[in-house]
Amino acid sequence: MNPAVAAALDRLVVARDHRLETNSGSRLTRARRAGRLISLAHGIDVPAEAVTGLSRADLALLRALAVARHGRARRPLARRSAALVWGIPLLDPPPATVEVLGWSPAATRTAGGLRYWGTAHPDAQLDERHSVEITSLARTLAELAASSSFAAGVVAVDWGIRARAKPGEPSVTVSEIAAAADALGMRRGRAQVERVLRFADGRSESPGESWSRVLIQRLGFVAPDLQVGVRGVDGELFRADFGWDDGRILGEFDGREKYTSRAMRGDLSASEVVVAEKRREDSVRAAGRGVCRWDWSDLVHQHRLAATLTTAGVPRRQ
Repeated sequence: MNPAVAAALDRLVVARDHRLETNSGSRLTRARRAGRLISLAHGIDVPAEAVTGLSRADLALLRALAVARHGRARRPLARRSAALVWGIPLLDPPPATVEVLGWSPAATRTAGGLRYWGTAHPDAQLDERHSVEITSLARTLAELAASSSFAAGVVAVDWGIRARAKPGEPSVTVSEIAAAADALGMRRGRAQVERVLRFADGRSESPGESWSRVLIQRLGFVAPDLQVGVRGVDGELFRADFGWDDGRILGEFDGREKYTSRAMRGDLSASEVVVAEKRREDSVRAAGRGVCRWDWSDLVHQHRLAATLTTAGVPRRQ
């Protein structure tokens, strides 16, 4: 969890607690009108300075945790709200409402800033994380795959089945996700769940790599090999995100995390990473291999990705 989200959680202003202490809610009303407080949900606010700089996803996570801990309707978080708590990357926009499980199959509705999802299994496949009750990782991924776009489902499931670097980090298998769908008696969206699970690959190391694989297939190109090891002109070993024709053509997705994330940069600065990437690419090209690169904007504008792959000579499916 982003430390800024954890810090904001410690500064929540819960109206009913405030009224018990002051016997008045007028101060809260004035603070909201003046912009000093930001409303997260009915009766739950946070100081404006506590959320400055938070992304939409972090703000949605803060809202979900605040409602789960202090809201009047204490229901398990589900779908995209549960995904945020698990840390699952969302390709689709984060929810504007907090998504929770309803009490019955007919309970789907929106009320009080909550989106209740009807379910025949309101108490099945539940877990606890960050001190709130949520759907299990397997159930969350199954329901996301059933209700999201195919690309969003692949991004989520790839993350779920990816090997984790640290012990104790959440992970799941394709079989466990399928078993969760079976246990829920899932019918609507089940075909898409199965399609996502067949396509999912834990070797994709980022949402951008996962989305790239979906678009490479959609655009009609041959499916790439993943995490391809190749040697540069001096014999040094490099690893590329994608490869075709036994590594003759290599593809790299340039996510901004490569340059902004300290965990990925190690002890290098962003500029040093850029220089190292350039030297690496020059060495691979000198060894007779083609290299093409794309970034997030090329995934948004798919024709640009298609042009990049075509120019590099990536083969198309027959």
